[in-house]
Amino acid sequence: MTSLGAKQRLPSLLLGGEDGDEMKVTGSDTQGGLTRSLPGARLAAAVARRAPAGWGWLPMALTVLRILLIPFFLWAAYESTQIVGSPERARWVALGVLFLIGLSDLLDGWLARRWGLVTELGATLDATADKLAQVACLAFFLGDHEPTFARVPLAFFGLILGRDIVLLTGYLILRRRAGEVDNEHRWHGRVSSALMFLLVTLVTAGASSGWLEFLFLLCTCVVALSTASYVRAGWRTWRALKRAS
Repeated sequence: MTSLGAKQRLPSLLLGGEDGDEMKVTGSDTQGGLTRSLPGARLAAAVARRAPAGWGWLPMALTVLRILLIPFFLWAAYESTQIVGSPERARWVALGVLFLIGLSDLLDGWLARRWGLVTELGATLDATADKLAQVACLAFFLGDHEPTFARVPLAFFGLILGRDIVLLTGYLILRRRAGEVDNEHRWHGRVSSALMFLLVTLVTAGASSGWLEFLFLLCTCVVALSTASYVRAGWRTWRALKRAS
């Protein structure tokens, strides 16, 4: 998401380019001789259209809205477990809120890039909203809500939580050293976020255990590989910073 959907943005742990790009030295925008750049964000800003007058606040507002929708999803999901007989009405409400969470996740980033409003604050807040949504929903599904909702394995929840702790720690270390860290998604982060959103959607919809078991396994593999890639990129950035200092 970005969501659940979307987007594993916190943090990408890179100071420039895609995984494997060389760090550039020299230039006016440097710190300790190491170029600090957000190439994707700055390129998008350079070619972006201007936001319509008075609408520049919209991308950030959508991100905040996504955070505010999380308690409503949890409330609707909980109500589904309290209805005796047929919980379908409350389940549809939960799915509707989940749809709004996913839609806001897509729109805020798209508008920010299109209107040239990409900022480090906005990217970090967007990533925080994604992680809050993922962790909150998975934590709710840890409980025994069967047969309304399938239970999320504790090991899977631990993997997601551990990933976020590791990447957040790396982000803070690099930010303290470099002052500016690229929060952009890599392709594997986008795939991971999309699968997580699909997983939560299917659990909410009451999908069969066969589909869920397959998706849990697939998400585990993708999240593990994505986390390893971010950690590797962060380690390379850290070494480049040490060489440049």
